[in-house]
Amino acid sequence: MKKHISGYLLILSLSFLCGTVTLTGCSRKTAAVAFSGEEVYSPRYAEGFTIYGTDGASTVIEIRNPWQGADGVNTQIFVSRNGETAPEGFAGQTIKAPLERIVCFSSSHVAFLDALGKTDLIRGVSGADYISSPAIREGYAAGKIRDVGYDTNVNYELLASLRPDVVFIYGVGGENTAVTQKLADMNIPFMYIGEYVEENPLGKAEWIAVFGEATDDRPQAEAIFDGIATRYETLRSAAERSGEHPRVLINAPYRDVWFAPGDDSYMVRLIEDAGGEYLFAGESGSASRPISNEAAYMAALDADVWLSPSQALSISELESQNPKFAGIRCVENGRVYNNTRRRTPQGGSDFWESGALHADIVLRDLIICLAPDFATRNAALFSGDGTTAEASDSDAPETISWRGTPVENAGIQTYYFEKLQ
Repeated sequence: MKKHISGYLLILSLSFLCGTVTLTGCSRKTAAVAFSGEEVYSPRYAEGFTIYGTDGASTVIEIRNPWQGADGVNTQIFVSRNGETAPEGFAGQTIKAPLERIVCFSSSHVAFLDALGKTDLIRGVSGADYISSPAIREGYAAGKIRDVGYDTNVNYELLASLRPDVVFIYGVGGENTAVTQKLADMNIPFMYIGEYVEENPLGKAEWIAVFGEATDDRPQAEAIFDGIATRYETLRSAAERSGEHPRVLINAPYRDVWFAPGDDSYMVRLIEDAGGEYLFAGESGSASRPISNEAAYMAALDADVWLSPSQALSISELESQNPKFAGIRCVENGRVYNNTRRRTPQGGSDFWESGALHADIVLRDLIICLAPDFATRNAALFSGDGTTAEASDSDAPETISWRGTPVENAGIQTYYFEKLQ
């Protein structure tokens, strides 16, 4: 069933119903379009966006609460096609599709465009040394892609010289007014991308639809997401039936304080979907809360697996940083994993880049880490080509096809996570 447009856009739809698009033979006269009221893309998992239609070829992307702590924040982006214009009084940003020149302020934005085969549109990035995409690293080395800087050190003169059709930005803890005001002054369109505040891993991945809409390739974006969601749900169901529920410790202390994410956070959802039991459960919401080192140590004594212990790359480094935790069971048993397998030489992590899209691969990794025996018995669910073996658990699906994904033909090796040695 098609849903109808949100209050703000509905008012515009009624107010500017007279805006029309006229066709005369093969030539098109353009005018302000009216909003149709239809949701042309209604997310299944994501909470932060919806795509609406118009009575022309253009669309409107509504983005909601795109930064941490946002409440009731709504922004609209008019995606103009065929020279159509937004109704008079439309207060949002306007971009012209298909985009031809893009600047990305986050590596995750790069990953979404990379999956769509659109990295050739990227003219600038923020923090090139920390981006894993081979296409971006090669383009940067060849001088075809420029690093515009980040935070308070953005080179706006360089950014303007790239003549971007849009700058994809993000906000952390509030609206990024220092950047948006400068872009507005330079008449450069921008769009907030809020995938990082999504609590559901598939909600995070579903933002590929926004990038597909902006680049006139939403059908491909939907097909990519459908594959990710199918594999994710298949793995989640298999993990649920595995009967293995290891207790999981996550993160590491920072200045003698352990920050534990809330029960609704992205990583906790992944742990639970992989069959794990989160040791710091009991606090609703997604925000992290401080836990004393002593309280964390007492909980850690019961941990079967330790995930993402800060920047530690080896057991000896972990023990050096956290000597009190050297004797806990999961360390002695060698069941410590970090999401550092795919790093740039400067320390950028592909987990936070392409992992934002590939929720299925992240979940696959976690099940391999939390239930390695189950993964071995059911290699057909985890092997790169999806055909390695018959599933041995009677209730489990026979295979998952990973063809066309980054783990194709990778056996049952993890992709983002590595066991600390």
